[in-house]
Amino acid sequence: MRTAFKKSLLAFTCRFFRLLSYLCMTIACVFTSTLARSQTSNAEAIQKSNDNVAFELTNPLSNLQLFSLQWNHNRGLGANQAGTNQTFQISPKVKVDISEDWKSLTRVYVNGTKLQNVNGVNNSGMGPTQIETFFAPRSSSETIYGIGPYFQIPGGQSAEFGSAQWGAGIRAVFVTMPRPWTIGVYAHQSWSLGGSAGAGTVASPGTGTVNTLSVWPTVSYTTDDAWIYSLDSESVYNYDARRTYNPVNATIAKVVRIDGAPVSFGIGARYDVSSYPATLQYPGTPRGWGARAQINFILGQ
Repeated sequence: MRTAFKKSLLAFTCRFFRLLSYLCMTIACVFTSTLARSQTSNAEAIQKSNDNVAFELTNPLSNLQLFSLQWNHNRGLGANQAGTNQTFQISPKVKVDISEDWKSLTRVYVNGTKLQNVNGVNNSGMGPTQIETFFAPRSSSETIYGIGPYFQIPGGQSAEFGSAQWGAGIRAVFVTMPRPWTIGVYAHQSWSLGGSAGAGTVASPGTGTVNTLSVWPTVSYTTDDAWIYSLDSESVYNYDARRTYNPVNATIAKVVRIDGAPVSFGIGARYDVSSYPATLQYPGTPRGWGARAQINFILGQ
């Protein structure tokens, strides 16, 4: 009797633990599957967010508030075209909603320059600072526009690092965004408000006037995994020099997350399609190939 009971108890215990092990395995599989789906969903959400940020970065009138760093390397400067320069630009962008229908986007461009063998000059210092503000509709439309004032404040020692003139003008931008494409054009008219226009010596290569007209066409393509491919031109016509400087930039950028915050890193090449040599009154513009790198820290919307 006792032997039969023990056998029954042992059989029941074995079945119980077998059933318990099956149950634990089932719960573990369900939990693992749910966790995997959750991680996949979170990864997809982050990737989608990065894609949206990348697309908004191609729009100069987006609501993104930025802190940008840009480096450029240029060649072909000076009377013998043997000089080079490196420019470093800091440009924060701030958005302010001024009404239910309108917003303002203000950006400040602070410029530093390092000259190497430009007519014998090897020096570094601050260049002019530009301030622009766009007033644009608060709209989710595919096609948008903005317009506003522009100011330039001279900087640098002996005007070696840019124009010594004060300037003001108007900037406008038109953008259409049939996703994943962004197509736009900047138009910029600047007038001199006074200041030295001529260097008087080739040893001061950065002077000149700010009486200019600029037209900057741009086209960008954004992928689903947050890569940005861009092509643009920064064409500038100087009324006094009667010459056009026309650099073309091709860049590639990627939006990533650092501690949860989106950041874009970009590199590219530039080529000066047209330029003009230095004179005693007007600085020369770069020639040939150059390089560009840029980092955008996204601070919010």
